[in-house]
Amino acid sequence: MPTEPKMTERQKYLFDLQGFVVVEDVLTMEECDLAVEKIKERMKPMDKTPDGYDSNGTWFSAGALLDVGNPFTSLIDHPKTVSVLKEIISPKLRLESAYSFVRTKGCPPFEMHGGHAGGSVNFRYYVKGSRIFTGLTVISFTLQDIDEQDGGFACIPGSHKSDFSVPEDDRDELFKVDGPLVQNIASPKGSAIIFTETLAHGANTWQNNEPRYGLFYKYNDRSAIYHCQEIRRPSDRSFSFMSKDQKSYFNNAWQAFGPVDNPRNENPEFGRD
Repeated sequence: MPTEPKMTERQKYLFDLQGFVVVEDVLTMEECDLAVEKIKERMKPMDKTPDGYDSNGTWFSAGALLDVGNPFTSLIDHPKTVSVLKEIISPKLRLESAYSFVRTKGCPPFEMHGGHAGGSVNFRYYVKGSRIFTGLTVISFTLQDIDEQDGGFACIPGSHKSDFSVPEDDRDELFKVDGPLVQNIASPKGSAIIFTETLAHGANTWQNNEPRYGLFYKYNDRSAIYHCQEIRRPSDRSFSFMSKDQKSYFNNAWQAFGPVDNPRNENPEFGRD
């Protein structure tokens, strides 16, 4: 039986330092092209950006991607990404959502967001006993080559470890997407940017003539929920494409302790993972 890959010491160092790590060669060129093709078939215009600005026809979304099957299904538990997630979140993972944002040239930016929220399990970051502990974590799969000046993923490296809130008087200056602290991150086609939601992140205005096809998978600790799961639950069609192990990523969060009248899920729908 092949040995499951582990997060490397280099990846661990970079993730702790930056709040993100770029993993290359996750998808093949053919898988990237197929993903873009399928996203094009499902994308719908958005009236508003996630920040509430008028989209003006420059933002699109594509959901229910797991209904397509591969290449989206195979990314649920891809060894190169899951090996990192299990080291920084938990050995038992949940996939909260999988979706795409498509942005065209000149689109409004996605403002900086994320960060500590009272130290909850969803928004935490600490290291103990040489192990990283974080909560809600995103994989941004890169389906095309993206340079720093293109306007792809942007963040404030190291902000995931900040113990202080940015002063309100300075927020507009320091947290604007073209501000002095923000870095635009380049990533080659086929790679994956793995980042904690505790990191301040966003996206600058897209500058390339070819639209930006963003593909995002959000993972959490098996015991935690952030997004409403009822509207994000995969369809029966989606489940038909999945292996038993892949289905376990959609077990509801369990509760096995505490008061007896608390909601409990001691018999997960897809078996014990």
